[in-house]
Amino acid sequence: MKKIINDHIVYDSETRALSVQGERVVLSAATARLLELFIANNRKQLHRDLIIEEVWGRYGLIPSGHSLNKNVSILRKTLAELGMDNLIATIPREGFVFQAQIENVKEDALPHSITALTSATKPGLRRYGKTIVGGMLGISLVISGFVLLPKLLRDTDGVVHVQKSGSCEIFTTDDNSVEKISTFLNSSRWQQFKSICKGRNKVIVFYDDNGLSAGNKLKESFFSICTLGSRGVAHACENYVF
Repeated sequence: MKKIINDHIVYDSETRALSVQGERVVLSAATARLLELFIANNRKQLHRDLIIEEVWGRYGLIPSGHSLNKNVSILRKTLAELGMDNLIATIPREGFVFQAQIENVKEDALPHSITALTSATKPGLRRYGKTIVGGMLGISLVISGFVLLPKLLRDTDGVVHVQKSGSCEIFTTDDNSVEKISTFLNSSRWQQFKSICKGRNKVIVFYDDNGLSAGNKLKESFFSICTLGSRGVAHACENYVF
């Protein structure tokens, strides 16, 4: 369903895209769920704990401490770049209030100036992981000693813990869907490596950017297996295409 925000921005929940006169920005799954929660509770104060539960908890994800703030910041920045400032008000130590005029619309009811959109997506809003992964996959399908996982675990924004399996701790990005995580965990590809969880300490990260690299069209779904040192630092990483 499409909605018009303040007679200016069109939000399409099916594609997770915000559009306005020649610009189109596709939101991550987590940021889209945040926006949809705000729209459903327009002009109502939402407590931080409720938002975290609705955006991450109900999907089986455990967000990092800064995930909510990061996604609110991304949403604010995106709306501002599309011409809408100050739609999200912060209630200190409590939560947030989304304040806008929201209309449900049909495709044939959209103003001509809004329906005549391009499909250009702002490259600056892509997750930093896309650039790293695209470059990595362009070199090799398997690389030892790659530092992506330690960086993700140090910069915990956007990373959530999925589950513990034997000696393995499994993580993913906070915008990954439960369906894709489940598909990965039940895949024959993961079963080939699952035995590592029976004895050796490892950290597993499954990253899925839900798309293709614009440069080389390589599939960007992959997972990393890293040894977890005594101080909790991941090293000796190997990355595999899923």
